[in-house]
Amino acid sequence: MTFVTRQILLATLSKHETLTIDDIAKPENLGLLPDINLLNYLLHQLIIRGHILILNGAKPTTYTITKEGIEENNRLLNHH
Repeated sequence: MTFVTRQILLATLSKHETLTIDDIAKPENLGLLPDINLLNYLLHQLIIRGHILILNGAKPTTYTITKEGIEENNRLLNHH
């Protein structure tokens, strides 16, 4: 079983830049069917770290990657 990771989320948002929560959770975007609780936890952690932001006033909830998130994604890609 494959689990959604911080790296998968950052790579997905780097590719798309901005996605709604519904679009993030789609297997075709993540490459897997995520556990929603783990997905929400990781999104929250990425917000705390400043790697992603929630767009104000967007419905449904919409996430966008920050410059710091792009840099972290690149660091993770080069680390492996």
